[in-house]
Amino acid sequence: MLSKLLILAIILAVVTYTVLLSSLAGTYLPGKGSLSLDVFMLSLAVVSFFTSFLAIKQTWYDVSTAYTDRELIIGRLERILAFFALGLNIVNIILVFAYILIVAI
Repeated sequence: MLSKLLILAIILAVVTYTVLLSSLAGTYLPGKGSLSLDVFMLSLAVVSFFTSFLAIKQTWYDVSTAYTDRELIIGRLERILAFFALGLNIVNIILVFAYILIVAI
């Protein structure tokens, strides 16, 4: 079973990605000067990024303390998912910069 932190990291990454893409695509363009939405987007991206780092750290620990082959395989699969969340968060950071340059300014 996936850890709660890994599930949270993936959900936060996907939600941030969806909101940023919809904002940049024009389907949800807020008015310029909406400081609360800008701060919310930045804080959501930062929280999502650090949650994925914590998920990677946790999966690394789970693999190193695995006793059986099943735990080892599950830990490695969770590590792959955690790196996927981290990769999506790197894309999110690029989208945050685009959001700041296009929408916020």
